[in-house]
Order: sequence, then C-alpha cells, then structure tokens
Amino acid sequence: MEEAINVSLVRCGVNPLKRSEMAGTVLTASLIEEKLISVVEQKLVADEAKGLHLAATHPDHGQVTYLQEVTEGGFFVYVGEPDALEEHWFGTGTWVAFNDDAGSGHASKVGPEGCTRTFRMLRGHLS
Repeated sequence: MEEAINVSLVRCGVNPLKRSEMAGTVLTASLIEEKLISVVEQKLVADEAKGLHLAATHPDHGQVTYLQEVTEGGFFVYVGEPDALEEHWFGTGTWVAFNDDAGSGHASKVGPEGCTRTFRMLRGHLS
C-alpha cells in the first residue's frame, strides 16, 4: 500500500463570497503523478509577501491545483475574511495545495529564513 501524504488545502469556502478556507486532504505519489502537469524547484527570498490573490484557472488546462512541498525554511498563508485573515505556517516537510480560484483568495509571506519548495501543478481541483 502506498504511503499517504497529508496535505493542507486552501480552497474556496461554501459561503456566497467564496472566502478562502483551510481544509485537509490525503494524496499518494501515484495520484500526484497521474494529475501532474509540471514541476519546478523554487527558492523564495526571506520575507517576500503577496497580498490577496487567487490560484488562477490555467489558460490551457482549466482548473488546476498548485501543490507545494516545503523542503527548507517555510512560508505563511493567510485565509478567510480579508479584514480578519487567519495565519497558517508551513515549514520544512509540509505540503500545501491551492485551488481557491474564486472569491478574495489568500495571501502569503515567506518566512524569515526564506523558503525552498517543490512546486507542482496538477490537473483539476483536489477535494
């Protein structure tokens, strides 16, 4: 049996404004490989921040999930109501996926030590 990978999932909430929310899901390496569009290693500069943004629909592939595995350092993700965002930390060894393609989106900030991550684009949205 394949090892389960626990993933935090940033998704659109069910409320009418589709505010981003944090949920959890479980993946396997074979499922990731089956849905994989691309993979790239990224090194992010310490304290770099992005305001509210969406995990946009891809022009060629439609709905996608952005799956990130943190290999060094880490980053913060902010979800929820834009004027009362909830902070979540993702450090070395954690996995986080984004498929919030509607609503106000999520914000992020790289940690004080920077972040190295493996960024995978997957077909479709994870549930």
